[in-house]
Amino acid sequence: MNLRRKRIEALTTVWSIIVSKPVLKREEVVEILKSVYESMNVEPIRGASSPPDLYEKELSSLYIIGRWGLGIDKDLQEDVLKNVFSLEIQFEQMWNSLKKASSQEEFCKELREICSKISEGIMARFLRFIFTLYYFGFIKFEELISSLRKLYSFFNNLQDTIKRFTKFVIAYEIGLRIESGKIKAPLELNMEKNLLALNIGIPKTVPSTSYIIEVSKHFFTLPNNVIKSLLKAGSKEGGEANV
Repeated sequence: MNLRRKRIEALTTVWSIIVSKPVLKREEVVEILKSVYESMNVEPIRGASSPPDLYEKELSSLYIIGRWGLGIDKDLQEDVLKNVFSLEIQFEQMWNSLKKASSQEEFCKELREICSKISEGIMARFLRFIFTLYYFGFIKFEELISSLRKLYSFFNNLQDTIKRFTKFVIAYEIGLRIESGKIKAPLELNMEKNLLALNIGIPKTVPSTSYIIEVSKHFFTLPNNVIKSLLKAGSKEGGEANV
């Protein structure tokens, strides 16, 4: 079973527990999620690091699978959703506004209060929410990239955060190409990652080979001989995203 399917199965299991005995506290849902993931040997979506709030961040995956995939939100009382998933509901509102916006003013038009509070942490989690939509197949890659470009142009003070996340996205995409066999040699990897960064158009977002491998192993099963070959030729860089 591939890792995406295992995550979906685990998240569906969590939802079956929540629906059978509605949980009203966010912290309780986080603990259920952690327990199910550990019992099924599944880890949350993440980059190279493992921050202490990783399972709390993974509520985005739970919300997206439940609402976008299973339609379970229709079976829950509205106050349950608001109490447990208030942050994810906010991110969905931001996503809906971002799709239609061509400027920061348009994006913030109906989100004045939210926009006034967007910090590096909130931006990183919003980007994670959008990536999760893409990862589970609810939006296309072009929509993800369009979002990165828009946010980069809308929020000058948060460009470093968006750059770091773009490195993560590129690392994921390169991992996808390694798993499929499209990339087997260091030269192919260097060409692909530079071309992808160029096409996205956000400067200084080419990830190191070591970071690509570290991110990819959390999403794909990569051939050991290819990993060794790529790492041997790769060089380390710093400043990648904490997803």
